[in-house]
Amino acid sequence: MESVLFLGMGAVGITFASQFVDAGHPVQFLCDEKRREKYRKQDLSVNGRPYAFSFVVPSEISEAPDFVLVAVKEYQLESALDLLEGVAGPRTIVLSLLNGIDSEETIAGRLGGEKVLPAFVSRMDSTKEGDKVVYSSPGQIVFGERDGKRSPRVERFERLLAEAGVLHEASGEIMRMMWWKFMVNVGMNQAGAILKAPYGHFQEFPPCLEVAFSAMREVLALAPFSGVDLSESDIDRSVQMLMRFNPEGKNSMLQDLDAGRKTEVEMFAGKVCRLGEEAGVPTPVNRLFYNMLKTLEWQKARHPGK
Repeated sequence: MESVLFLGMGAVGITFASQFVDAGHPVQFLCDEKRREKYRKQDLSVNGRPYAFSFVVPSEISEAPDFVLVAVKEYQLESALDLLEGVAGPRTIVLSLLNGIDSEETIAGRLGGEKVLPAFVSRMDSTKEGDKVVYSSPGQIVFGERDGKRSPRVERFERLLAEAGVLHEASGEIMRMMWWKFMVNVGMNQAGAILKAPYGHFQEFPPCLEVAFSAMREVLALAPFSGVDLSESDIDRSVQMLMRFNPEGKNSMLQDLDAGRKTEVEMFAGKVCRLGEEAGVPTPVNRLFYNMLKTLEWQKARHPGK
């Protein structure tokens, strides 16, 4: 049986870890001693079912894991890699379930590109409030080699996810798919956070969708500069996915903002603006989103209870 480590106790990590446990496949969460004590005190549940996950610190790992699923926030990645650096072995395969399009490069810089299998999460509407995770759409892990080839490690991971009952897709065009997810997040996550809009608002009120589309179209304009072809039909595809989500669910950026945590604005609007400056492409919508979200973060930090 392949050994699996998770990094990150957010909605994404907990949701997929619970699916592994449900299928009878043991998993562990890698953390430091301080976080382990905190996690052990939590009364975690997923869709109303209690879960008691296993937590391990690096010094307790005697054999390198086969797979590591990284599901932390972007601003937590470097500290997470501090834990993982002494744990990953020659055969360890690391997959990033983070949002954005930069985390694979960061991981490769610390652990080596040969360990990284590009991936992203799609079709998930998990919401975490306190110790409770709720979802109606269980999520799908999309993964593949940069060159599109069906490699032995792609086949290994595919078998693992099939055994664990996790929805998955081995893609021959993973970089295009990752840019598609980036585009969706740039629009839906940021617009949802700014408008305080759960998924139902996008489903019911077209002007809410148009706010998201305005930011997404700036990603469409930038994608060709990275050798990626996206079109309006890809925006339509994102709406089809959105319509299957729990109307009361909230995207991760809105959850972070509500909880007073840092958002991932740097990897969304910030990244779009930086790419726009490099390519000479105007990105006024994402510049506005960036400034609005940084202001909302500042307001939340200044008045935590409001």
